Amino acid sequence: MKFRFFIVLFLINIFYSPAGFAKPQFELDLKPEGVYIDNVNVAVLKQIFQDYGYVDFMHDNLVVPPLFLESMPQDFSSIKSKDERNKLFIMIMAPLVLRVNEELILEAGELDGLRQSFETKDGLSSAQNKRLEELAQKYDVFTRMQGVDRQAILLEELKIKIDAIPPAILIAAAVAESNWGTAMEVKQGNALYKLKDWYTDKGIKPANEDDDSYRIRIYPDLLAAVRDYALKINTDLNFEHFRLARVKLRIHSKFLKGRMSAYNMVLGSPLENYAGLLTYILTFYDMVYIDAAKLDKPRLPE
Repeated sequence: MKFRFFIVLFLINIFYSPAGFAKPQFELDLKPEGVYIDNVNVAVLKQIFQDYGYVDFMHDNLVVPPLFLESMPQDFSSIKSKDERNKLFIMIMAPLVLRVNEELILEAGELDGLRQSFETKDGLSSAQNKRLEELAQKYDVFTRMQGVDRQAILLEELKIKIDAIPPAILIAAAVAESNWGTAMEVKQGNALYKLKDWYTDKGIKPANEDDDSYRIRIYPDLLAAVRDYALKINTDLNFEHFRLARVKLRIHSKFLKGRMSAYNMVLGSPLENYAGLLTYILTFYDMVYIDAAKLDKPRLPE
């Protein structure tokens, strides 16, 4: 606890400047997986990125510092340069999507352990079966079979659904759905992807929309929004083509690339020419580098 408190104070002192803020308003919280940043403006965020050596995303062997923004900067929409704003949005999103993919890879490894145990012992223990059922519920896998046959089916179906997603796809989708993070839904509820909940009054009422049967889902932070969208990709029927294409790539030990996956996202949004839009975003900003990027370990800034 003392170490964590010291690091937080150290970071705050770095960014405090008498010429800038009379009193720091932003929040930094160091956790085992990285630094969480909240209540920040664009100028301070840029300084934090710079102190970590995080100044660009378009180069080989990209290692992204684990800096997780909890909500968009208050003045993000006021950035005058569209190119500057867009690049900053990509840099904000990169640690978030890489973190979510790390979580997916860990779950996939856990599932692989269950599969190996099942194959060697002809079944799972009570604790293992409980975990398998939890994953099946989370990833919307269902069968009426029971016993060992049920376990075999769940393991096979979950293998298709639990896997990483090209980071560039997660960013490009956020770009398309949130207009580069400037949409009203992002400001009100961190709703990067505008996922809907039907027949409820909980959530954000869509603007300029006659249909009152749904609300836009609200999230406590940006990371939760990315997690939810990744789960949608890994479960929703509209992304089945994406998942099947991913399985084929894995069989041939192929690297997952956003640009290669874009046309399997065609049913993923009501936006017109969605696959083409994603491809344009991925190509224009050379996000192939983000697909190959790695998340750095938590550390002090350079």
